[in-house]
Amino acid sequence: MWAIIIIAVVAIITRFAYDNYRQSIKVAKEGGMINKYSLLTRYIQSGDPRISVTKQTSTSVDFCLSNAGGITTFFLTQTFESLTIQWQMHSPIFGNHKLEWDFYEDLDQEKMISRINNDLEKYQTHVMSAHAIH
Repeated sequence: MWAIIIIAVVAIITRFAYDNYRQSIKVAKEGGMINKYSLLTRYIQSGDPRISVTKQTSTSVDFCLSNAGGITTFFLTQTFESLTIQWQMHSPIFGNHKLEWDFYEDLDQEKMISRINNDLEKYQTHVMSAHAIH
């Protein structure tokens, strides 16, 4: 009985590692994260010339801006057929905030940008109005 469970666990882990390896190869063939999502990464970097890539792997890229207003970070992570984008803001004035989006990896990047813009605008308007009340 235990042998079957151990074999099943090893098989699942091996399959996950193999799929993860295949995903890394696929992104590399597409030119890496910055090339694959070039419109999206240019959009993120266009927000401020001081935004920089702080970490890049075969399936992820992180962008960060640190200034007097705090630290803003975008994390782009390629998973199996999807792109997860996380936005985090750590501000001494407004506190800590974060949003997350999941998109199909081949979705039009302009649609991704539009949704991110819309959600960030709504969220920041809400944060500003809530901050003004207190």
